[in-house]
Amino acid sequence: MLIAQKKRKENIVEYILYMWNVEDLIRANGLDMSQIDKNIIDKYGIADPVARQQVYDWWENLCVMMKREGCDKSGHLQILTMLANDVYNFHLYLLTRQEEIPYQNAFKTAWPDLSLFMTKIPDGDKMQHVLLALTAIYDYYLLKLQGKIVLADTTNAIVRISHFMALLSQKYLKAERELHADDKEVSPDGDFVATAK
Repeated sequence: MLIAQKKRKENIVEYILYMWNVEDLIRANGLDMSQIDKNIIDKYGIADPVARQQVYDWWENLCVMMKREGCDKSGHLQILTMLANDVYNFHLYLLTRQEEIPYQNAFKTAWPDLSLFMTKIPDGDKMQHVLLALTAIYDYYLLKLQGKIVLADTTNAIVRISHFMALLSQKYLKAERELHADDKEVSPDGDFVATAK
């Protein structure tokens, strides 16, 4: 919970990837809070009962949301999908801005790698750029976690994709902070909406 909150404030891409991992951990524990409590929450070693209950409630709420939204077997929570779409819309906005040439170049550098991943990921040809990049990075993470051999070309591709996504994350959070500073009536979810000035 605390890690998620910190990542949401500091790196939107890492936040989404972290939350995808949380979803997978919940699925691996059968959406069963007694298993999640034993296998995950207990490992935090939280002594304060109030803090422990807050962490327990956070995991339990995610379980409820996953069941309600039908992503108990696969897929992602709507809030994460909407956030990824919001980041994608911001990406499209950056691609139209003349002052964003460095960002556009980072995307162009990553595009051949994304195109290749598009052919290797199920339904990759139907994914928007940001979701494709997130999926490529997450799949790479899973391969490494499973101890599978990853080719140097794949690692180099992920480095290029990660560079593009890191720039996107920095720019997204900067714009989000500026939006909050300029507008006191921001939606509760705090999502960025590109507006012409």
